[in-house]
Amino acid sequence: MVGALATPSLSYAYAESDNNNSAKTEEVEVIQVRGIRGSVVKSLNTKRYANSIVDAVTAEDIGKFPDQNVAESLQRITGVSITRNFGEGERVSIRGTTESQNRTLLNGQAVGSADWWTNSAASRGFNYTMLPSEIVSGLEVYKTPEADIDEGSIGGTVIVRTRKPLDLEANKFAGSALAQYSEISGETDPQLSGLYSWKNENETFGALISLVRQERNLRRDGIEAWSWADRDITMADGTVHEDVYSPGGGGSAMFLQERIRTGGNLTLQYRPNDDTEITFNALSSTMKMDNENQNFLWLPGYGGSQYTDITLIDHAQEGKMAVGGTLGLSPNGNNILDETKVRNSKLKTESYDLKIDHTGDVWTSSMHLGYTEGSGGSQADRSVGWGGNYEHSFDASSTRDVRTNYAADPADGSKWDLDFLRYDSNDAKDDESYVQVDFERSIDLGILSAIKFGAKYRDHSRFNTKHTTDNRTDLNWSLADYSLAMPSDYLSGQGSAGTLKNYAITDSSKVRAEGDALNWDWRLLKASTFEVTEKITAGYLKADIDTDGLRGNVGVRLVYTDQSSSAYAGAEGAEQWTTQDTSYFDILPSLNLAVDLQDDLLLRMSAARVMSRPDYAKMTSSTSYNKETQTGTGGNPNIDPYRATQFDLGLEWYFSDAGLVSAVVFLKDIQSFIDTQQSLETFENTPILINRPVNGKGGTIQGLELGYQHEVYDGAGLSANYTYVDGQAKDSDGNSITIPGNSDHTVNLSAYYEGDNFSGRVSYNYRTGYDTGEGWPGYVSDYGQVDANLSYDLNENITFILEGINLTDEKTFTYQSKGVEQALTGYYADGRRLVAGVRFNF
Repeated sequence: MVGALATPSLSYAYAESDNNNSAKTEEVEVIQVRGIRGSVVKSLNTKRYANSIVDAVTAEDIGKFPDQNVAESLQRITGVSITRNFGEGERVSIRGTTESQNRTLLNGQAVGSADWWTNSAASRGFNYTMLPSEIVSGLEVYKTPEADIDEGSIGGTVIVRTRKPLDLEANKFAGSALAQYSEISGETDPQLSGLYSWKNENETFGALISLVRQERNLRRDGIEAWSWADRDITMADGTVHEDVYSPGGGGSAMFLQERIRTGGNLTLQYRPNDDTEITFNALSSTMKMDNENQNFLWLPGYGGSQYTDITLIDHAQEGKMAVGGTLGLSPNGNNILDETKVRNSKLKTESYDLKIDHTGDVWTSSMHLGYTEGSGGSQADRSVGWGGNYEHSFDASSTRDVRTNYAADPADGSKWDLDFLRYDSNDAKDDESYVQVDFERSIDLGILSAIKFGAKYRDHSRFNTKHTTDNRTDLNWSLADYSLAMPSDYLSGQGSAGTLKNYAITDSSKVRAEGDALNWDWRLLKASTFEVTEKITAGYLKADIDTDGLRGNVGVRLVYTDQSSSAYAGAEGAEQWTTQDTSYFDILPSLNLAVDLQDDLLLRMSAARVMSRPDYAKMTSSTSYNKETQTGTGGNPNIDPYRATQFDLGLEWYFSDAGLVSAVVFLKDIQSFIDTQQSLETFENTPILINRPVNGKGGTIQGLELGYQHEVYDGAGLSANYTYVDGQAKDSDGNSITIPGNSDHTVNLSAYYEGDNFSGRVSYNYRTGYDTGEGWPGYVSDYGQVDANLSYDLNENITFILEGINLTDEKTFTYQSKGVEQALTGYYADGRRLVAGVRFNF
C-alpha cells in the first residue's frame, strides 16, 4: 500500500531505526501489527513524524511484499510511474521526470545495474527486475532532498531497506513456494524463496540469510515499425517525393524469453554494547535471460528495392506522410527479410556494504565502506536473416495495426533462404566503490535541535563494449530445414485480417547448435565501446529544526565531479581511443519544514537545489548502430547535467491511525533539458538514422498530488491518489516540446479487506501517455492495469496465496511522436499472469 513520509535519519520507526536516531524515534509509536492494514499503519506512522516529503511502502510481513515486483509496488505511490517491459515493472519515474533522473539506493548506497539487450542505451535508471521483493522490508521515496542523501535526482530518490537479524526473533524461518502461470506463453513456472535469521542469547550478534529462485517463461506478441522520419523517396519510375514522413520498416514480431533469477542476501550484525554496532550487508542477484525474437520484416529500400506505388496523406502535424506502399523487386538480391535474433543473456548485480555506528557521550558517528557492481549483457546475439525477393506491400493507415501482403507465402519455409548469419555480443560493467563518514550531535541553539555533517567519496565507472563478426553468407541454409510452425494463437486479439499472423519461424535450438559449432572471427565494434568514469567528492552540513509546532531541517551539500569519457573516435578504419575530461561543482542547499497546525493537521514546505547527471550513453562520443533496422543512438561528451530549483507545499490530515487526506503542489524550475537530434549517418555503407543528445533550453515541471486513505469499515479500506504534472519546455528553435517521462495524469485506486483469516486487495493503476525521449519506441500511449491478490491464513504459520496481474489484459501501444498515432512503433500483448502458492512463517 501507499502512503508515508520518512527522513534519512528516521528509517523505519517500527524497530528498524539506527541507534543514532533514538531521540527522534521516541516520538514514534511502535507498531506490531502484521498484514495489509499493518502495512498501511506503519507507512502512515512513518509519514506523520517525518521531516521531509517522502512516501513509503512497507512489507506486510517477513518475505511478503505487497507485489511480486518492487517497481509495481512503487507505482501505487503518488507521483510515481513505472516503465513496464514484457509485462513487468522495470524502471521508475517520479514527478514527470525520466527514469534516469531518479536514483535507487540500497540501505542508502548505490546499486550497480546493467541491461541485457545488445542495443540498450546505458542508463542510470535502476533495473528493478534484478531486485527480489522477498528481501525488502520497506521502500522510502524521497521527493524532497536532504543534505545527507546522495545527490543525483531531480525527480526523487528511492531507498530500499533490508531487514536486520537483531530486529527479528531468533531462529526465524520464512519463505514461499509459488507457481506463476503466464497466459500467452502457456507456461507455469516456480517462484521459491526462503529466509533464516539467527541471533545469540545476549542479542549481540546476529546473522540473516535469504535466498530466491524465480523462473518465468514469457512470450510477447507485437506489431512493429520504426525509423519514422522525413525522407526523399525515389519511386521505381523515377518520380521523386520530397520530404515525406515515412517508416524505415516494420514487421510482425514474437519475443520469447526464459528468465531465471537467483538471488541471495546476507546480513551480519554485531552489537557488543549499547554504543557500538557493526553491520555487513551483501546482496547478489543473477538473472539468466536467454531469449529469441522472431520478426518477419518489410524494409523499404532493402536490397535496393524501390516503391512501385505509395500512399501519401497530408498529416496535420507532419505534413506529407507515407502510410502505405508497394515495394518492387531487388535488382541484385533479396527485398524481404525474415529475421530471428537468438540470444544468450545474463545479468548480475552485487552489493557489499560495511557500516560502523558509534554513540559517544556527545557525538554519534558512522562510517560506510562499500562496493557495488552490475555486469553482463548478451554473451551471444545471433542474427539469422532469411531472405526472398518478392513484391510485397504494407498499409499502416490504421492505428494499432499494419496490414501486409506478400507475393510468396511467408509460412512456406522453402521460399526463404539464408541471407546471412552473424554473431554479436554486448558486455557492460557498472561499478562503484565508496567511503562515507557522518557525525551528529544534539544541540540546543534556538530552534535547532541537532547538527550533522559528513563527507563521501565515490569512484564510479561505466564500461560498455560490443563485439561482432562478419556475415556468413556461404552456408546455403533453407528455412524449410530450420523452421517451426507459428503458434495458432499468435497475435490473437491484435491487428486485423490483413495483419501477418502466420509465417515460418526459426528453430532457435537448431541454430544455436549448428551456428555455435562454426568458426567465428570476432572483432571489436569500436563505435559502440566506451567508458565513463566519475570521481565524486561530496560534503554536507545539516541542522535539524525542532521547536513547538515546528520541525524540519536545513542544510547544504557541496559536490565536485571529475568526469572522464573515453571512446573510439576518428574516421572509420582509423579510430583511436580518446578521452575527454571535464569537471563541475554544485552547491545544493535544501530546506524542509513541517508545521503542526493541529494535532492531526500538518503543513509541509520545502525548497531545494537539485541536479541529475545524464545517462552514460549520452555522455560518450560512441555510437550504437543497428544495420537491419537502420537505427542507432549516439552520445555527446559535452552535454551538461540537469540542474533545477524546486519548491513544495503540502497539507496532510491524519483523521485516524489508518486514515489520511493529503495534497501537495510542486514546482521544478529546470535550467536545461537534453534534447535529441536525429540525423542520417553512414556506417559500413548503410544509411542509419542516429539520435544524438544536445544541450537544450530550460523549462518547468509543476504539478499537484492528492492522496486519500481510509479504513471504511472494520478491516475494509480504500486508497486513492491522483497526480497531475504539467511539463513545459522549448527546443533550440523556441518550439514547445514534450518532456521525456512526463505523464500529465496518473491515478491509483486500491481497495482492501482483512479479516481474521482472509484478506485481499484489488488495485488499478493508470497513467496517460508520455514521451520516452528516445527515437524508438518514441511515445507510449495511455496505459491502465488491474491487479489483485487474495490470501487465506490456515493458521499463524501457513498462508495460501492467489494473485492476478494485468487481469484486464491491457496492451502497450507506442508510436513515433505525440499526435501521430498512425506512425506506429509497437503494439504489444504481454497477457495476464496468475500466481498461486503458499507462504510460511515460523
